[in-house]
Amino acid sequence: MGKPTGKKKNPGTATPPASPRTTVDMRQTKSSKAFDEDTAIFINMSQELKEEGNKLFQRRDHEGAMLKYEKALKLLPRNHIDVAYLRTNMAACYMQMGLGEYPRAINECNLALEAVPKYSKALLKRARCYEALNRLDLAFRDVNNVLSMEPNNMTGLEILESVKKAMSEKGISFDEKLIGLDNVDETGVARLRKSGERKVKEEEED
Repeated sequence: MGKPTGKKKNPGTATPPASPRTTVDMRQTKSSKAFDEDTAIFINMSQELKEEGNKLFQRRDHEGAMLKYEKALKLLPRNHIDVAYLRTNMAACYMQMGLGEYPRAINECNLALEAVPKYSKALLKRARCYEALNRLDLAFRDVNNVLSMEPNNMTGLEILESVKKAMSEKGISFDEKLIGLDNVDETGVARLRKSGERKVKEEEED
């Protein structure tokens, strides 16, 4: 009988194949590293667009600023903190365009808060929009949320005072204890407002 043509492999000298798990892990590591590098590049590009948008906003070119912000947003991961910042800036642009654009500004604030739920600037801008649209209950809620986190927020105190005045004029009751400000009287609010006037102005320009 002839010998089989196939040679027997010597199990002692054969090179063991790479573990599938090891191969996958190596691929994932390389892929993850490449992804991180790409993400970093996109974030840097987004930062540049954001700065360009901020400059246009300062020149009152609100439409131009929004285009830059929109491009910057497309380069960011969905949960990146700058998503909230950019959405809030877009809300500010809409607010500068007039009362008719306030619903769009509110929508941008909503998107900002989806990314960062307690982002005070988005809450305060939304509160201003609600106040202007006579949704005083919603404005009160948003400013309450901010002041429960930042009791001395100057912009929040200013909006609170304005909303409380409007609510009183319309005969809408409110409870100071609900906002945790029962220890801050009108004089205190006015004093804080005056001392923080410059800070309020800076926050509004963001």
